[in-house]
Amino acid sequence: MYKALVLSSVTYAQKAQRILASAGIRSTIMRSAAVRAVKGCAYGLRLQAEQVDQAVELLTAQSISVLAIV
Repeated sequence: MYKALVLSSVTYAQKAQRILASAGIRSTIMRSAAVRAVKGCAYGLRLQAEQVDQAVELLTAQSISVLAIV
């Protein structure tokens, strides 16, 4: 099962994807209806549901805000 971390911009999504990749977490940048429902211009990172907590910790430590998890 997959979840998406909602980020405020494509730039943050790209930076977050690099950070997660360096930790061995695969992710895909996406824009879906669920992501746009949180914030109109938001982008999401799709990743395995069991990796969400670790991903949020890694991104928070790098000062990247996760707006929501959908």
